[in-house]
Amino acid sequence: MGVISAFLRRNKQIAELDKAHSFQVSEPNTERNPIHFPSVEEPLVSILISFHNSEMYTRKCLQSILKNLPKNTFEILLIDINSSEAVDFTNITGVTLIQNPALHDFVQATNQGIHQARGEYIYLLNSSTIVREGFLDELLHVFETNNDVGAVGSMLLDSTGKLYAAGTAVLKNAKITPIKGVKSYFPQVNYTYKVDYCSAHSLLFKKKDIHGDLNLLDDAFSLSSFADADLCFRLKYNQGRSTYYTPFSKVVCYTKNTSNENVSHSVRNKSFSKNLELFKQKWKRQIEAIKSTSIHHRILDFYDGRPMIFFNDQVPQYDNNSGELRLTEIIKAYKELNYHVTLVTLDNTIYNAYNAYFQKLGIAVLYINRRHSNISDYFKTVNYVNPIIWMHSATTFNRFYETARKIFKTFSLIFDMVDIHHLRYKRELELFPRDLGIQQAYETYLEIETRASLLADIVIPISDQEKQYMQSFSPEEKMLVISNVHYPKVNVQETPKFEDRTGLLFIGSRHTPNIDAINYMIDEIMPIIWKTDNTIKLHIVGNVAQCFSEDRKSISNVIFHGFVPEVSSYFLKHRVMVAPLRYGAGVKGKIGQALEYHLPVVSSSIGAEGMHLVDGRHILVAENPEDFAKKTISLYTDEKIWKEIQENSMSGLKPFSKEVLHEKIKQIEEILKYE
Repeated sequence: MGVISAFLRRNKQIAELDKAHSFQVSEPNTERNPIHFPSVEEPLVSILISFHNSEMYTRKCLQSILKNLPKNTFEILLIDINSSEAVDFTNITGVTLIQNPALHDFVQATNQGIHQARGEYIYLLNSSTIVREGFLDELLHVFETNNDVGAVGSMLLDSTGKLYAAGTAVLKNAKITPIKGVKSYFPQVNYTYKVDYCSAHSLLFKKKDIHGDLNLLDDAFSLSSFADADLCFRLKYNQGRSTYYTPFSKVVCYTKNTSNENVSHSVRNKSFSKNLELFKQKWKRQIEAIKSTSIHHRILDFYDGRPMIFFNDQVPQYDNNSGELRLTEIIKAYKELNYHVTLVTLDNTIYNAYNAYFQKLGIAVLYINRRHSNISDYFKTVNYVNPIIWMHSATTFNRFYETARKIFKTFSLIFDMVDIHHLRYKRELELFPRDLGIQQAYETYLEIETRASLLADIVIPISDQEKQYMQSFSPEEKMLVISNVHYPKVNVQETPKFEDRTGLLFIGSRHTPNIDAINYMIDEIMPIIWKTDNTIKLHIVGNVAQCFSEDRKSISNVIFHGFVPEVSSYFLKHRVMVAPLRYGAGVKGKIGQALEYHLPVVSSSIGAEGMHLVDGRHILVAENPEDFAKKTISLYTDEKIWKEIQENSMSGLKPFSKEVLHEKIKQIEEILKYE
């Protein structure tokens, strides 16, 4: 029954997806309603819309822009390509109409528009399109988050919601291949990725090249065919700039009316063939270097042919706990080093709020999208050869290792321990020796982590201490420490002063060491602190409230704030961070986060484990309730000590920088002989 119900549930999910992504766009009517755009003195973007006749399509395009006004400033230039019919845009304000009888094709019209444009960016938009919310801002976002962008194109949909194009790949023997043939909500077209070129139906690029010259279209390409491809190739091969596609900018095309030039079909077909040959000859050397015969392998070419696949129990909730934040930083580092990254999780859906964060970074995030689909189906389609597989935690390894082994003939396996799970349970057993559940968890994870360490090509402990511990399970030469990733989030001079802060801060999830630490703090440490000052409040941030009774949550000077998506304000308004952990394993991200905001910390040695922090310099360390209370009061009341600890927070972060992480990845490449 379980299998049948799961099948029926998936069928329902897919039916809902099909319905949600299907629509019917009506043809434009004949009404000439007024349209008023805001006037901007210094637009960031110049939107160029060329047209030949097609007044009503152009009006509907403009209405869609008005309905979905970008947050960024823009101007609109309407460029008439020698229309043979009367057009009337007199009741449209805030646009510039360019009418030049000498203009006979799209290339000429676009170049005149570029010359007259005032914006830093040029956005080409076909007049027979309808834009969706975020159409322009999401294109700009790609420029803002990548340092090699030359141009960005949108997901193009037809008038029924079907995928029209998700960029274009040029394959071996100059095979021009628009990326389509799948549903618009499939994961393979729902992340930002590099392509050979995107259509001028919706294309953003900078007005000037890196030398300060205008990025004009080549007028050798009469009419419009391959002028966009040629521009993208010039950006890449002459300027070192990539063309990206993003699905977060969506534009609907009236596919039967996308021609905006005054030519017959026969002339257009002849021009297409002529321009294709011109394109092939102009870029002969670059095209002959292309050996890929599939779209997926061609996309991989743009990432130096380096597929990287991360397996995790869920899409990382980077704002929820330090382990997920650490994984997010590692994924981002691989992306910054130009790997093609795929994220595989358990039973993910398209509606997961965390998907978009990674997809916009350029990460392919897998989720349920077919009635009879699984992970194997996806990777059979992309057909990666010898990928690097990163398995995050023992739980993930246990769930996904056999699946990966069946999918890939060969792969390099990295086992990221996160923390040593069985060591954590071993330490918990020392406090609760009669707990059979803890004993069973210890034995289970000891078996899983031992097996994973033997099978992995590289084992990633999170600290030097855990690396030393693991040497009895795994050879030292295949172990590489990668700790948490931390870097200053604010300037220490700009943080609130000692006297402007109040209260103690504890941050933690429902992880059992955190629950124990909270109980320990409330029951044994805070009563000692309150004897000195009964006004000091303990602020607890994290989704832990359901783990405590109403009586405990009603203690007047203990405040449970629950899960907080943005915790920076808590680091800045409270005076001392406390981490009285009695057991656990790994490196505690909460302490690193406090140092990022220059917030002084009192911790146990377990809390500070693996961070190379010096007691009395970077933090204060205490092992029993009396000492913990004493040092907390000292740090809370003595401004001189507080400032000394705060000023040293920067040096405490050095081992956890992005630069150190990138160096670690280089070491992984050397071990795997992967270049």
